[in-house]
Amino acid sequence: MRTIVHYLLIIAASCCLFACQKDGEDYQLRPGSFGGNALSASSTTVVLTAAKENDTALRFQWSAADFGVQPVISYVLQLGRVSDTANSWATAKSITIDANRQQYAFVTKDLNNLLNGMGITPGVANTIAVRIRANVNQYNGAASTVPPVFTNTVSPQITSYGLDLYVPGDYQGWSPATAPKLAPVAGRAGLYEGYVYMAGAGQHYFKYTNAPDWNHTNYGDGGSGSFNTDGAAAGLSVPDGGYYYLTANLNNNTWTATKTTWGMLGDASPGGWDTDTQLSYDEAAQVWKVTANMKKNGSFKFRANKAWDLDLGVDGAGKLQYADNPFLGYTAGLNNLTVPEDGNYSITLDLHVAGNYTYVLHKN
Repeated sequence: MRTIVHYLLIIAASCCLFACQKDGEDYQLRPGSFGGNALSASSTTVVLTAAKENDTALRFQWSAADFGVQPVISYVLQLGRVSDTANSWATAKSITIDANRQQYAFVTKDLNNLLNGMGITPGVANTIAVRIRANVNQYNGAASTVPPVFTNTVSPQITSYGLDLYVPGDYQGWSPATAPKLAPVAGRAGLYEGYVYMAGAGQHYFKYTNAPDWNHTNYGDGGSGSFNTDGAAAGLSVPDGGYYYLTANLNNNTWTATKTTWGMLGDASPGGWDTDTQLSYDEAAQVWKVTANMKKNGSFKFRANKAWDLDLGVDGAGKLQYADNPFLGYTAGLNNLTVPEDGNYSITLDLHVAGNYTYVLHKN
């Protein structure tokens, strides 16, 4: 009797793992495959624009994977840089598709945000590698013992776009159309930064929006220094009024706000390298100003909060650039600022146009 039971168990296990017959039907899983060029894209060249952010930008379709029988198959769309393909797609983005669906369409703004998150440079055509992975689902949710299979790779050229982020808030009447902006950081996809003055004491609330209205994407509080795109989310906030350095990282949905005052430090300035010469903020002109006696035989830098966390030098063309920045890191090879001759100078630092910071040295 024990031998018979043992034999029946072996038959049952074999039937489940390999093949069983019922009423003349043969159910058998076998190694999966896709036929030919199973995956196709609706276009080989795509230019994304903010004006069409809610339109379908690109659609992928694929034929069904064949595992012999008709199991529940889940598909994963993998999208990455061409260089990812040589590294087993290790850093590719993966999007899980509903079971047994065989198409996926990207809305413009979602595809643009995804590309920004991959560090793709906006404004130029980038070749993107795309493939589909097919998995056989286990009924109990456990990892399948059936190896996944992959389609051919398609490589559309996609041009993404960078957007300014507007900063409407209670400090200016919650009006995106008249709000100051953060600018995209050149060469750093998904990163935005800029300065905003919020007048008045006490806590201030604001949001980021990617258009000068409330009809597009806006970013509210996601908790713990993060934001989300739920239009009903609470506003971001700062504890008091002042001149804030704001940042946004759309790659990981985080933001920062640093309250700043500005000064200059260096042996060309009255305080040398020991004491900051403070600038005063002119709210009407939106600039920082000071009048000071300066020396030709010396140099100086602008810096925030009497510290070297956030400071500005000049590049070879004389343009202001961050030397130290907690959001962007350190920039090597910058120069200090100088004056052409000794004398009394009216000095202006203008940070109100995000990404285009300027200064003026006027000898009195």
